[in-house]
Amino acid sequence: MLWDRAISQVLPAGPAKTIYLATCSSISDLTNEIGPVSKYFGLLLALDTTGRAVSPIFDVATQLLANGLAYLCAWGPDCERLHDIFDEAILGRELDGNASPETSNGTVMTTWHSNESLKEVLWYFVHSAFATEGYERECKDWVIATIGNAEWEQEVRRSIRGVVCDRP
Repeated sequence: MLWDRAISQVLPAGPAKTIYLATCSSISDLTNEIGPVSKYFGLLLALDTTGRAVSPIFDVATQLLANGLAYLCAWGPDCERLHDIFDEAILGRELDGNASPETSNGTVMTTWHSNESLKEVLWYFVHSAFATEGYERECKDWVIATIGNAEWEQEVRRSIRGVVCDRP
């Protein structure tokens, strides 16, 4: 755990977040690294998607959705494509009738952040990303996942305290 009970500066009355860090060498390892305690979770996925095959990312997205993904922030080179692959998995799940019945008033939110620095997207993730109504009450875990990039992991570790405690 990186931070317990992070409070949004944008919406201080919103639910507190427990922030975790998951680091993996491969996108395929991500589902084994994320084991949220809460029923639903938010994910900041830092990945260089350039030139990566769609299928492994789609498979991970499908598994993460089944495990309770309620919010995705995509960041890194070609993150728009990463975002779109997750959106396709969300749509496929809904069309197959596999969306959780208790989330009929909830939507899995997705955003991409191609023009922001990692520190800026960390701030957004901590202070401005919120699960929708159907997920909000049980979405307490928020995971920052860096894939295949030790520099990003170190930047997250160096920046998290300032991001949680300070204004951008």
